[in-house]
Amino acid sequence: MPRIVLALCSLTLAGALAGCGGATKVSTPPVDPRADYQSSLDAYQACVKSSLNNVDACEDKRVQMETSQRAYRTR
Repeated sequence: MPRIVLALCSLTLAGALAGCGGATKVSTPPVDPRADYQSSLDAYQACVKSSLNNVDACEDKRVQMETSQRAYRTR
C-alpha cells in the first residue's frame, strides 16, 4: 500500500512541476500543408520507383501522403 501512495505522490509532484513552466511559451513554426503534401508525395513516388516489385513496402509513405493530402485540401 505505501508504494501506491508514494507513486501517486510522485505523479502529482511531477505534474505540478511540469505546470511551473506555464509562463514560458513554446512557439512552433507555422505548418505549410502544401509543402508537407508535396514532400510526402515525393517520398512516396521515390519509394514506389525503387520498390516496383514490392509496393507494399511503401504503405506507410502512402498513408502519410494521403493524410497530408487531406490536410492540404481541407485548408
